[in-house]
Amino acid sequence: MRRKHCWIGGIGILALLAVLPVISSGAPSANKGSKAPAATEKLLYSFTGGTDGANPMSGLVLDSAGNLYGTTSNGGTVRLCGGGGCGTVFELKRTQNGWQEQVLHSFQGGNDGASPQAGLIFDAAGNLYGTTRLAGTSGLGTVFKLAPNGKGGWTESILYSFGAGANPASDLVFDTNGNMYGTTLSGGIASCFLGTGCGTVFELIKQSDGSWTGSTIYEFTGPPNDGEIPSSGVTIDSSGNLYGTTVAGGSGQCDLAYNPGCGVAYKLTPDGKGNWTETVLFNFARGNGFAVIPSSGLLVDQAGDRLVGTTLHGGDGVGTVFVLKQSKDLLWKQDVLHRFYESQDGFYPVGQLTKDGNGNLFGVTWAGGGVTNQGFGNGMVFELEPSTMGVWKETIVYAFAGGTDAWDPQAGVALDNLGHLYGTTLRGGTGTLCSQAVYGCGTVYEITP
Repeated sequence: MRRKHCWIGGIGILALLAVLPVISSGAPSANKGSKAPAATEKLLYSFTGGTDGANPMSGLVLDSAGNLYGTTSNGGTVRLCGGGGCGTVFELKRTQNGWQEQVLHSFQGGNDGASPQAGLIFDAAGNLYGTTRLAGTSGLGTVFKLAPNGKGGWTESILYSFGAGANPASDLVFDTNGNMYGTTLSGGIASCFLGTGCGTVFELIKQSDGSWTGSTIYEFTGPPNDGEIPSSGVTIDSSGNLYGTTVAGGSGQCDLAYNPGCGVAYKLTPDGKGNWTETVLFNFARGNGFAVIPSSGLLVDQAGDRLVGTTLHGGDGVGTVFVLKQSKDLLWKQDVLHRFYESQDGFYPVGQLTKDGNGNLFGVTWAGGGVTNQGFGNGMVFELEPSTMGVWKETIVYAFAGGTDAWDPQAGVALDNLGHLYGTTLRGGTGTLCSQAVYGCGTVYEITP
């Protein structure tokens, strides 16, 4: 009898694609197990690159009415932060006249924060929380809150500015007590990533007076015994343990410039007294068709003995969807659920996987998909469907066309109760006001099965 698993979704985004070299795989030109596009795509919004925002790198979150919320890394009312704008928080609202965008907050730079690259989370009261990668009092990023003011607007407050940990770029997550957790790409005491630190995991605790206290609960130390550069946020299991991945570090050899190691999967265990113990569950390593260089957060079984995620490389191809399973001897072993093979399938899966009620997995690849753009493809949305034989069948749900269509997705998809998928792309659309307008200023899309 197959064991049924209930999964929790970790949230994350890989913001370091540009610094990771391509590892040649010698893979075949196509994955013959994939199917042609099987769904309809609609652009819900094309960012202009002006005050409405530009270049979203985050996933989306839905409220109970089906409205969509996300962030843009550029654009907004303040044209500082390199001249492209400091970024926004936006809502796409369902109306009788179609979808309408509203900017909930334009970041100002300075103490306010700038360049949000992660998505948002709601609390029970309907407030939104997120992070900015840059600015704040030390210039190293912030955690912010947006509260509805009852007049159709939102009030922003900065809950925490980073100093020790630096540059948060992944989504936050709540525990059952209302504490928040996330990761930073750099910072910490160890010298990694050109001396800027190996990255951290942080916690924010709400105090009785409504303020928040932030602390670093773990600092990565890098290879060969630990990970480096968290490639995602963390996921919490039913016991309060945290799980995540790093894009580099560990004992594997992947020849990454300045970032040795192939990445790790890790677990942080609390002792109930404010202390946390890290365990490296798995060291990713090249060879034997295995996945390397994790690029997303983890889906974690409630029992904590199965972890699913994506990698940029490995699998004798250009990225994988993998599962880590704990065996009877308590060691963690890797299986590859799917290997991506070049332009007709997909290049480089990024962003968080989403799981539906039937156990199917949905995700995106940054390139590939069969519709070529400079030979690499524009990215795609894919589905993996499990079978009773343990084999996963891939479907290319939609391959982005490039140009004024969406392309270059950097985050996974959100799923509504009708089975519709929603996501963002960094480029594409009809916008002309962003700094690289020739590529478009980014989009929000919907895919209908």
